[in-house]
Amino acid sequence: MTTDETIRQKDLEKRRQEQRLSNAYQRAFATEDGRAVLEDLRQLFRLEQRVFTPVRQGGHYGYDPLTAALADGARGVVIYIQERLATKVQGDANIENAPDKVIKP
Repeated sequence: MTTDETIRQKDLEKRRQEQRLSNAYQRAFATEDGRAVLEDLRQLFRLEQRVFTPVRQGGHYGYDPLTAALADGARGVVIYIQERLATKVQGDANIENAPDKVIKP
């Protein structure tokens, strides 16, 4: 096997693994319970709200960048799950010539 073929095979296997993982996300969150959990995460980590929210500091309100970074990190997990759920389900045989490419942000 040539180096190019080896690279192509590794790339194909990586895409297959990524698709299998996306398919697993689809199965996990396709149920009523999965949808309820995702909605709870969206509410809990304030996905529809601003990251920079006022916090009380002494006698006044200010913005704490650390609090904002922590909130953004938590929101990132829910956004990641939603991105996985947006990936179409497809089997291994369709991955090599897939019409849609998995694009990393």
